[in-house]
Amino acid sequence: MKGWGLGLNDGAPGEGAGPRLDLQCPDEGAENRTKRRFPRMKGRGLELADVVFESGSKMAANMLKVAMGSRAFSSGIGDALWKLGRLNHVAIAVPGVEKARCFYRDVLGAQVSEPVPLAEHGVVTVFVELGNTKLELLEPLGPDSPIRGFLNKHRDGGLHHICIEVDRLSAAIQRLRELHIRTLSPEARIGAHGKPVIFLHPKDCGGVLVELEEA
Repeated sequence: MKGWGLGLNDGAPGEGAGPRLDLQCPDEGAENRTKRRFPRMKGRGLELADVVFESGSKMAANMLKVAMGSRAFSSGIGDALWKLGRLNHVAIAVPGVEKARCFYRDVLGAQVSEPVPLAEHGVVTVFVELGNTKLELLEPLGPDSPIRGFLNKHRDGGLHHICIEVDRLSAAIQRLRELHIRTLSPEARIGAHGKPVIFLHPKDCGGVLVELEEA
């Protein structure tokens, strides 16, 4: 198998401004070398330029797909007083936490915590460790549990919310309210990890219930 590689090319006169990545096989002559201009960089992000093939190769195309996995991302916040952090957990509402706990522990082999009742939030929680994040299993606690209505619509359970960490929760709340993002409570409360949390209204978050937790 010939050795393929990516090389940086600053662009020749008449090709337009900006560098590009060329996918090349060093074992081939220049006249047979497969080359694909893979992107030109403009502004804050990456814009894909025209694709140029001098000869066809499935291997070249596949390597380019892998290379194109690296994309530029931008934030519209600017010099904010707070910063969004990592995904802390994905919460799943379940009708019975013990049954769900056994599934993740005994069937999937995950590390699973003991159930912890949180009367202030009206739920019993179990955390499933996944290495890069966690799952939070939620069972309703008491008749006024906030997830009871969700389970009335989804009797077998389902995805309930996502939790994202922020470095300064109070600053985040203030800024989000300035942007007319509603919260489900007037103030932050202490969550399952013993840290301040607040929920954002799903109608203001693309239909997703978002929990922010102070890191």
